[in-house]
Amino acid sequence: MPEMLRPPERDSLIAFLERNLLQDVRLGDQDHQALRETLADRPTAGAAWTEAAARAVELLALPKLRHRWSALADRLTDFLLAMGEGPILHRQAATPGCRIDSTDPQDFRVSTAAYEFTGDLTRGLLRQRPAAGVEGAEVVHTGHLVEFTSGGANHCLDVEDSTSHAGVSPQPDGSVVLFHESLFSARAGLMRRTRFVARLRYEYTVRPDDPRVQLRVMLKTAPKVALRDIRLTTALDEMSAATTPFGHLVLSAGGRTLPLSQPQDELTTLHLGRADALSLTETAAAPLATGVHLGFPSADRLMSIKLVSKAGDAGSTRRPHWLLTRYRIPQLGPGQSATVEEERLVTFGTLQGAEATYASLLRDPAPLRGRDPGLARDIGAALNGMATQILFSTTSGHGGEARLAQMRQWYDRHAPAFLAAPPPRPRELAFALLSLDAMRRLPAAAGPDYAALLASGLNALLACQDAGGTFIEPGGAPDLGGHAAAILLLSRLAIAQHAIAQHGDSQGSPDPRLAAALRRALLPLQLGSMWAGQGEAARELPSPILHAATTEGGTTDDGRLSSRLGLAMRGLGVLILATRAGAVPLEPAERSHLETLYDSCFRLLRGRLRSSPEQLEVLADSDRADGDAITQSVVALALLAPDEAVLALPLAVPQPA
Repeated sequence: MPEMLRPPERDSLIAFLERNLLQDVRLGDQDHQALRETLADRPTAGAAWTEAAARAVELLALPKLRHRWSALADRLTDFLLAMGEGPILHRQAATPGCRIDSTDPQDFRVSTAAYEFTGDLTRGLLRQRPAAGVEGAEVVHTGHLVEFTSGGANHCLDVEDSTSHAGVSPQPDGSVVLFHESLFSARAGLMRRTRFVARLRYEYTVRPDDPRVQLRVMLKTAPKVALRDIRLTTALDEMSAATTPFGHLVLSAGGRTLPLSQPQDELTTLHLGRADALSLTETAAAPLATGVHLGFPSADRLMSIKLVSKAGDAGSTRRPHWLLTRYRIPQLGPGQSATVEEERLVTFGTLQGAEATYASLLRDPAPLRGRDPGLARDIGAALNGMATQILFSTTSGHGGEARLAQMRQWYDRHAPAFLAAPPPRPRELAFALLSLDAMRRLPAAAGPDYAALLASGLNALLACQDAGGTFIEPGGAPDLGGHAAAILLLSRLAIAQHAIAQHGDSQGSPDPRLAAALRRALLPLQLGSMWAGQGEAARELPSPILHAATTEGGTTDDGRLSSRLGLAMRGLGVLILATRAGAVPLEPAERSHLETLYDSCFRLLRGRLRSSPEQLEVLADSDRADGDAITQSVVALALLAPDEAVLALPLAVPQPA
């Protein structure tokens, strides 16, 4: 499709990113530049998302933009490289700091760049949630027990039921200690009288520059009281409330990672003896999976790790609910004390297979400085941004061999790991496959088999299309942007395969599934209407609507969000190209429907451009008067027809069959 912007308008869109959203961030010991989310007054306004940089990097990789915008492209590419220096591609830059919004022990609130901590310390309850703007399950630190023998009798007491006092204590180094103490009494001595035997204190230290939570448990016996066979328990509770079960359990011990079987019994002993770390991860797509990683500095005292599972609905498997880590102290004399420690790292967005990395971060969190420990929320976009930058830098000779090697190593590290994790949502998968389509156009080199990864990923994407033609994850809601991303990927592959067949290349024949899937994908796309504005200014506008059939009768998603509308316009535009090239034959009525949908996207987006001297801002949705970094780049890409530039480059390897 032709570009919908003149060069001055195109540069004005990019100028908005550079002049208004570019900000300095510090990652470890290095200064970088990234894009803040928005200029609007929102809780996440200053967030430097990895996805925002990735979308801009794809845009700025286009050869026609290189001359003017190379410096901005290089700075944002550097940020992407830094956010994925190791096996984890991190979600966002995180400015160090702790903020206390309430010190009330019964209703406290402490925030860092990545987390929000709330709860009731008088009941021993600490809830850890992701910071604003991040999806993730709530992690509940509670459910502790203490066991001991005193006066010949065994005792097992609930810590939270015996809380005597609690508090929120700011520290000189900027950290915050959340604590609760319990006083325990038991029958002791010859007369078997009840008396005070021990004080037990749980401390959670939230640090400004370290995403780990340090848990310290301190037990001190009363004067004239001795305790034997003491077991201090640290726990996580209410895990079964998560959207998906914590079904991936991996233990690190002696330098090895050992996957643990999913418990089938109500109480399961996961491990006996010392260990280095334990990771529990939800069985969701990696960017949505919550992970809890425990490090054991007091491993010499570690006795066992047990898991209580909760039965689900009839016929469903048991779900992990209550994790208990038990430490043994043989004995304490009168007035003596003992301490055990744990490090806890919660990741909202977790990569399965990277448990050794999480165990390493529990020991040394230095690589996390300035970074949210969670996984990037749209790794597909990040992979595609980097792959497009690599492709056009290679073909144009920009960047130098050392930098190209660095970018390629980054890509080869993250792409296979992401594709090996639980299947991502259609949007993320489609963009990951677009990145593979770009990488297979490079000169052959040692590394992953991009064509094989593309073929495998294509099978997974096609399996996401339901009976009505909608690309949707199982149990998910319809997403116009995700559906459009699938159309974009399939259309680009169809064009490439058709071109090979036209040139008589016997190694590549068109995959009939592509055209069939694309024709079916048009069926749930309808031209409907949406209301924009409020009050007397409200108006009804034609809009593409994606329909998905459900047991409740169906749900829809429309073009209210400009980013989804931009993806729809881009995907439909490449499908029009595929139709005109003969790669996807459509009936006249289908072609007319396709072009009508494309035109409606363009008309809606044109009405969401706000002009000011020398710059253009794309409004984020139909009812807001401001935009954001991701929307700006996604819509600019839709208006600049970037896929034709990729398709113009030859394939270096055969098409997947």
